[in-house]
Amino acid sequence: MPRMQLKFKSTRRFASEGPTNVLAAMIHSIVRKKLVADEVVVCAKASYVDPEIVEMIGQAGFDCVWICLEHRRLDPSVIKTLILASLKSGCDCMVRVKPRDHTDLAYLLEAGARGIMVPQVRGVEEVEEVVAMMKFPPVGRRGFDVIHADADMGSVSLEDYVAHENDNTFLVVQIETPEVIPDIDAIAAMPGVDMLFVGLGDLSASLGLLGQMDHPRLREIVREVGAACQRHGKAAAIICTDAEERKRLWEEGYRFFNIASDFRFIRQGFDAAIRDASDLRGMNGDFI
Repeated sequence: MPRMQLKFKSTRRFASEGPTNVLAAMIHSIVRKKLVADEVVVCAKASYVDPEIVEMIGQAGFDCVWICLEHRRLDPSVIKTLILASLKSGCDCMVRVKPRDHTDLAYLLEAGARGIMVPQVRGVEEVEEVVAMMKFPPVGRRGFDVIHADADMGSVSLEDYVAHENDNTFLVVQIETPEVIPDIDAIAAMPGVDMLFVGLGDLSASLGLLGQMDHPRLREIVREVGAACQRHGKAAAIICTDAEERKRLWEEGYRFFNIASDFRFIRQGFDAAIRDASDLRGMNGDFI
């Protein structure tokens, strides 16, 4: 088992850098490149609708920024602005869509999103449908429209566009329902699936173990997902902020780690500021 490697430098090349051919100017997926090389991918979740936060995440050195549409409703133009901010800063954008809403993925990919995350998956058939909507023929049945960012605004041939997009988009399947557990190995084996992401929060709730993240049953599922991904050459993914835990998970086949979120940092910062301001309590009888 190779040692866990953390490489944060962006590997994306932009048209302004003088590409030697048209394909070099297209949007290359950092995540896909790292997964193929069996390297670690580091991700941060952007909970707030601010392109500058998304851009800062990329500038900090993260490989991927996670935008969530499962728990938030955003205008498509706003979503596109967030995706473009990730591209500007040199990181992939992964969008979590609404559960069982797989007919409206094309505009996200055309805007430049490289990853689609599907929550609350119930079984193999659902994943097959997502793959079909994400990939161009002969892999899937995604429709063509070569005038957007993912096609370098129409400057590439149809053949190059199809091959490049099929190889530079990734699918993340969330494992967080009891129904999907028997299908873990089958989903990991599916062409077009790149990652299985264990959602411990919803998984713990659905199994009657709310918040018991260290429960033996949850640990067993985490190991099962890692083992299935190793068997089929896929990457296991999870939220993990503990360095020692990440080392253990690496050995179990985990390659994608969400390690931060803007909400967490902002909340922790405000809480720390209030604690540090305890000396102000009682001044003039009030706390400012």
